[in-house]
Amino acid sequence: MRSPYAFLAAFVAASACKAGIEANLADVSGHWTFTEALEDNIHGFSCADTGTYDITQMGDRFVGTYTQRGICQTPTGAVNNADAGTVDAGRVVGRTVRFMVTANCEYEGNATGMPASELAGRGICQLQDNNRTLNFTGTWKATR
Repeated sequence: MRSPYAFLAAFVAASACKAGIEANLADVSGHWTFTEALEDNIHGFSCADTGTYDITQMGDRFVGTYTQRGICQTPTGAVNNADAGTVDAGRVVGRTVRFMVTANCEYEGNATGMPASELAGRGICQLQDNNRTLNFTGTWKATR
Protein backbone atom coordinates (compact mmCIF):
# COMPACT_ATOMS: atom_id res chain seq x y z
CA MET A 1 0.00 0.00 0.00
CA ARG A 2 1.27 3.44 -0.93
CA SER A 3 1.74 5.98 1.83
CA PRO A 4 -0.43 9.12 1.56
CA TYR A 5 2.67 11.06 2.58
CA ALA A 6 4.48 10.01 -0.61
CA PHE A 7 1.91 11.89 -2.71
CA LEU A 8 2.10 14.91 -0.41
CA ALA A 9 5.92 14.91 -0.55
CA ALA A 10 5.85 14.72 -4.38
CA PHE A 11 3.31 17.58 -4.56
CA VAL A 12 5.37 19.77 -2.22
CA ALA A 13 8.57 19.04 -4.18
CA ALA A 14 6.88 19.86 -7.51
CA SER A 15 5.43 23.06 -6.06
CA ALA A 16 8.84 24.09 -4.74
CA CYS A 17 10.42 23.54 -8.17
CA LYS A 18 7.69 25.55 -9.86
CA ALA A 19 7.96 28.31 -7.25
CA GLY A 20 11.73 28.38 -7.76
CA ILE A 21 11.33 29.01 -11.47
CA GLU A 22 8.69 31.70 -10.96
CA ALA A 23 10.74 33.31 -8.20
CA ASN A 24 13.48 34.00 -10.77
CA LEU A 25 11.02 35.67 -13.15
CA ALA A 26 11.21 39.45 -12.70
CA ASP A 27 7.92 41.17 -11.89
CA VAL A 28 7.81 44.28 -14.08
CA SER A 29 4.13 45.12 -13.67
CA GLY A 30 3.21 48.57 -12.43
CA HIS A 31 4.24 52.20 -12.87
CA TRP A 32 7.82 53.06 -13.86
CA THR A 33 9.65 56.35 -14.44
CA PHE A 34 12.29 56.21 -17.18
CA THR A 35 15.13 58.18 -18.72
CA GLU A 36 16.83 57.46 -22.01
CA ALA A 37 19.62 58.87 -24.15
CA LEU A 38 19.65 57.81 -27.81
CA GLU A 39 21.93 58.96 -30.64
CA ASP A 40 22.40 58.64 -34.36
CA ASN A 41 25.99 59.84 -34.62
CA ILE A 42 26.16 59.40 -38.40
CA HIS A 43 23.41 61.98 -38.94
CA GLY A 44 24.19 64.17 -35.91
CA PHE A 45 21.04 63.49 -33.86
CA SER A 46 20.85 62.97 -30.09
CA CYS A 47 17.76 62.67 -27.89
CA ALA A 48 17.29 62.88 -24.14
CA ASP A 49 13.87 61.80 -22.87
CA THR A 50 12.07 61.18 -19.59
CA GLY A 51 8.68 59.59 -19.09
CA THR A 52 6.61 56.80 -17.62
CA TYR A 53 5.70 53.21 -18.42
CA ASP A 54 2.51 51.59 -17.10
CA ILE A 55 2.98 47.84 -17.48
CA THR A 56 0.59 44.90 -17.13
CA GLN A 57 2.34 41.53 -16.86
CA MET A 58 0.83 38.09 -17.50
CA GLY A 59 3.38 35.38 -16.68
CA ASP A 60 6.47 36.01 -18.80
CA ARG A 61 4.70 38.46 -21.18
CA PHE A 62 3.79 42.12 -20.72
CA VAL A 63 2.19 45.07 -22.49
CA GLY A 64 1.50 48.64 -21.51
CA THR A 65 1.59 52.30 -22.37
CA TYR A 66 4.19 55.05 -22.20
CA THR A 67 4.33 58.83 -22.21
CA GLN A 68 7.49 60.84 -22.69
CA ARG A 69 8.83 64.35 -23.00
CA GLY A 70 12.23 65.30 -24.28
CA ILE A 71 14.37 67.17 -26.74
CA CYS A 72 16.32 65.91 -29.74
CA GLN A 73 19.30 67.90 -30.93
CA THR A 74 19.55 67.86 -34.73
CA PRO A 75 21.91 69.52 -37.21
CA THR A 76 19.24 72.19 -37.75
CA GLY A 77 18.36 72.77 -34.05
CA ALA A 78 16.35 71.36 -31.16
CA VAL A 79 13.14 69.38 -31.76
CA ASN A 80 10.43 68.51 -29.23
CA ASN A 81 10.34 64.73 -28.71
CA ALA A 82 7.11 64.45 -26.68
CA ASP A 83 5.27 61.23 -27.47
CA ALA A 84 2.86 58.61 -26.12
CA GLY A 85 2.01 55.12 -27.28
CA THR A 86 2.09 51.42 -26.58
CA VAL A 87 4.57 49.02 -25.07
CA ASP A 88 4.22 45.76 -27.01
CA ALA A 89 5.78 42.33 -27.32
CA GLY A 90 7.15 42.49 -23.77
CA ARG A 91 8.92 39.39 -22.59
CA VAL A 92 10.67 38.52 -19.33
CA VAL A 93 13.26 35.73 -19.36
CA GLY A 94 14.55 35.35 -15.83
CA ARG A 95 15.88 38.83 -15.01
CA THR A 96 16.12 39.98 -18.67
CA VAL A 97 13.39 42.16 -20.19
CA ARG A 98 12.73 42.85 -23.88
CA PHE A 99 9.99 45.01 -25.38
CA MET A 100 8.98 47.24 -28.28
CA VAL A 101 7.78 50.82 -28.05
CA THR A 102 5.40 51.52 -30.90
CA ALA A 103 6.85 49.72 -33.94
CA ASN A 104 10.17 51.53 -34.19
CA CYS A 105 12.10 50.99 -30.97
CA GLU A 106 13.40 47.83 -29.32
CA TYR A 107 14.61 47.80 -25.72
CA GLU A 108 16.49 45.14 -23.80
CA GLY A 109 17.76 45.26 -20.25
CA ASN A 110 18.05 43.64 -16.86
CA ALA A 111 15.88 43.86 -13.77
CA THR A 112 17.55 44.39 -10.41
CA GLY A 113 16.05 43.99 -6.97
CA MET A 114 13.55 41.51 -5.63
CA PRO A 115 10.89 42.57 -6.39
CA ALA A 116 12.33 44.46 -9.37
CA SER A 117 12.98 48.11 -8.51
CA GLU A 118 15.15 49.05 -11.49
CA LEU A 119 15.32 48.15 -15.18
CA ALA A 120 18.27 49.26 -17.30
CA GLY A 121 19.78 48.43 -20.65
CA ARG A 122 20.14 49.41 -24.30
CA GLY A 123 17.69 50.71 -26.86
CA ILE A 124 17.64 50.75 -30.66
CA CYS A 125 15.26 52.86 -32.77
CA GLN A 126 14.97 53.05 -36.53
CA LEU A 127 13.04 56.03 -37.94
CA GLN A 128 12.44 57.49 -41.38
CA ASP A 129 13.17 61.20 -41.87
CA ASN A 130 13.16 62.99 -45.24
CA ASN A 131 13.90 59.86 -47.30
CA ARG A 132 16.70 58.67 -45.01
CA THR A 133 16.85 56.09 -42.26
CA LEU A 134 17.95 57.26 -38.82
CA ASN A 135 19.43 54.57 -36.55
CA PHE A 136 19.44 55.55 -32.89
CA THR A 137 21.21 53.54 -30.18
CA GLY A 138 21.71 54.30 -26.52
CA THR A 139 20.84 53.51 -22.94
CA TRP A 140 17.71 53.62 -20.80
CA LYS A 141 16.84 53.18 -17.15
CA ALA A 142 13.51 52.84 -15.34
CA THR A 143 12.75 52.90 -11.62
CA ARG A 144 9.60 52.38 -9.55
